[in-house]
Amino acid sequence: MRYQRYLPFVLLFGSQTAALAQTTADLFDGSAVHEIRLTMPPANWQAQKDHYLDDTYFNVDSFQWRGAAATITVNNIGIHSRGHGSRSPIKPGLHIGFDHNVKGQTFLGLTGLELKSNTEDPTLLHELLSMALFRRMGIPAPREVSVRFYVNEEYIGLYNLVEVINQDFLQRVFNENNGYLYQYAPGDWTGVPSAGYHFEYLGQDLTKYAITPPGNAPAPFEPQTHTNAPDTVTLEGMIRTINQAADADFIAAMTPYLDLKPWLAHIAVETWLGDYDCILGDVFGMNNFHMYRFQNKQLSVFIAWDKDLAFDSNVRPIMQNASQNVLMRRLMAIPEYQNAYFEALLKVSILAGGSGGWLEQEAIRNYNLIKDAVYQDPNKQVLTDGVLKVISNDDFEAAYAYLKGFAAVRTPFVTSAVAAQGYQFPSDYPSVAGAASAAAATPAAAGGAASVYGANFGGADTTAIYFNGYAAPVLFASPGQFNVETPWEAAGTNSTIGAIVNGKPSNIVTSNVSAYSPVVFGTYHADGITVVTAGNPATANEAVTIYATGLGPVTGAMVTGQPASSTAFQKTTQDPIVTVGGVPAASIIFSGLTPGLLGIYQINVQLPANVTAGAQTPLVVTIGGQRSPAIALPTR
Repeated sequence: MRYQRYLPFVLLFGSQTAALAQTTADLFDGSAVHEIRLTMPPANWQAQKDHYLDDTYFNVDSFQWRGAAATITVNNIGIHSRGHGSRSPIKPGLHIGFDHNVKGQTFLGLTGLELKSNTEDPTLLHELLSMALFRRMGIPAPREVSVRFYVNEEYIGLYNLVEVINQDFLQRVFNENNGYLYQYAPGDWTGVPSAGYHFEYLGQDLTKYAITPPGNAPAPFEPQTHTNAPDTVTLEGMIRTINQAADADFIAAMTPYLDLKPWLAHIAVETWLGDYDCILGDVFGMNNFHMYRFQNKQLSVFIAWDKDLAFDSNVRPIMQNASQNVLMRRLMAIPEYQNAYFEALLKVSILAGGSGGWLEQEAIRNYNLIKDAVYQDPNKQVLTDGVLKVISNDDFEAAYAYLKGFAAVRTPFVTSAVAAQGYQFPSDYPSVAGAASAAAATPAAAGGAASVYGANFGGADTTAIYFNGYAAPVLFASPGQFNVETPWEAAGTNSTIGAIVNGKPSNIVTSNVSAYSPVVFGTYHADGITVVTAGNPATANEAVTIYATGLGPVTGAMVTGQPASSTAFQKTTQDPIVTVGGVPAASIIFSGLTPGLLGIYQINVQLPANVTAGAQTPLVVTIGGQRSPAIALPTR
């Protein structure tokens, strides 16, 4: 007897306690490529591939996840094909049902997962980056991670492990799960061949809105909860209101059904991503979203889904298909909501960054993680003109090169397109004039203190400053100036800089962020507290402390927002040259981040024996080939 097959949940690790400590955060930890291994009768796997167009469940003996710190196995589960036009008999996408054969069985508290084969994405990165951007915008989206997928020890290829949008997801995101969840089912529901659906009113027959038993007649919304009794009354009421509410009452009539500005933000992310198979899609009209109606309310929210066709065009017009969708068309006729859409596009641009920014660096990071797994993938395919075609490693590299450079083109295109639509920033919105190293008109340096100048900034708790998509920790806040730690990630870029204050986006400016841009704040005696002054000058051979910024990379972790270590000194990777009155310092005792502080460096230096006496003796720091502005050092 094969006893293992009948154990409902087996944990394989050095100790059961350590394995139990794993969570879904570990499962969706994107810092590594994970492994998923299925063990199942070979005949079942062959049948799964033979019947890839069906949704028939096949039994699996065991599911095994190999994470960074644990291996966890679940036995006796079911799988079936997933996807629509992306299905493949060679590299099938799969839904994993942990509770299909054993009622109540879960894996890390989850009843199911999706294995997405990415047969419409030659980079295998579109989904990961898209969903991360949705979440950065505060829009509900599933978590995903790259995994090597094996069946009976055979490597099938690189997949995405995707969080299922079900009651588990609802509970995590909304802290409730008993409302009405729908997945949109693409099709022509208007009666006009090939027209697609764009929220047109389908009449008073409630069966036309959601797939309902008996008969399961086609309809736009497929219930995922309350499948035997979907709330077609609210669906019909919402769509009737979209189409028939008077212009003067439109917003008030729609507000009980949808929070309209977050809906526009959802559209803005899809548009920014250049996605043509979305809510304002080209082919099916609306497509690829879930909708959840909260329990005991009429209010619904949209949830992002299926973005493997994003990044199609870095110059896709920002109003593409806006006039076709009934809800979008009506909102765009109202200046406040048209502006809300444009502002959401600007927010996405601020968060994504431009050349070298957050999105590009995330693409690079993920590419470096998955490259080997993709190269070894024996089944990588892309659906082209309706036909699955094998792609080469060169095809993968070419597609990745385009993806990597997407934001460098898309951000300036979108910001210019918003301006071309006539959008003007309201007078009370934040504006950014520029940025420089703190206390000097020199470029900001990564990891150093910088000043961002502008107007209508709020407080530190309501304002976020972004350098190329990375939030800059705040050191000082005022309505016209923020002093921040320049994010380490922005080094060496012509960085986009923008602010978001209470949800209001600023304009975007660009400014060079150097690796080195030394600026001296002041010089202190050896105790680091007593300032060197004309009345208490520095002397020859004295050890003094110079506080500065912009001295570049240091040893140890360079984590934006993390104060310098107070136990392991973080020294600059290059030694500075300090001159006093043109004479080099006798020695550099220490050069590195000031323990416990953000963005501030210190140099402990012994002054030269032949220092020139004077009240204005120039002190200069040179590092990384960059020279600081001279400051006056009183000497005797």
